[in-house]
Amino acid sequence: MSDGASICRSLFTALGFAVTYAFASASAQASPQQDYILYCMGCHGAQAEGVPGKVPPLAHALGRYMRTPAGRNYILRVPGAANSVLSDAQLAAVLNWLAQTFDGDELDKSHAALFTTSEVTGLRHSPLTSVLATRSTVVRELATTGVAPPASY
Repeated sequence: MSDGASICRSLFTALGFAVTYAFASASAQASPQQDYILYCMGCHGAQAEGVPGKVPPLAHALGRYMRTPAGRNYILRVPGAANSVLSDAQLAAVLNWLAQTFDGDELDKSHAALFTTSEVTGLRHSPLTSVLATRSTVVRELATTGVAPPASY
């Protein structure tokens, strides 16, 4: 191999490491809104509206789930949360940003607590085995404590 090719290969390797480092640094410093855009918006939509019949809405629903322990447990254990590449702290921040942005009235009215990193850590690593059955049970329970999200999406 010639010296020129060796130098070129070294430069490309260094450039690759620099790009990887820059991307990792940027994503580690992303705001909750940026993390939502990068990791959640593709399925849940720009306004967290979901896709009827396929992807549940987060807007005008998340704050309702946050009212009860069962609702909070459900949110943190659904596949999108349980399997997210976001760290526990990032996931808590994204969920809190979503609730404050799209469900602030519900949070104010119900005095629901925001998610904490330790709460996320304690729940999300045990994914639900039956998402729809759990959702149905949680929605019925929420209906006894106030306005509930729709039973289906």
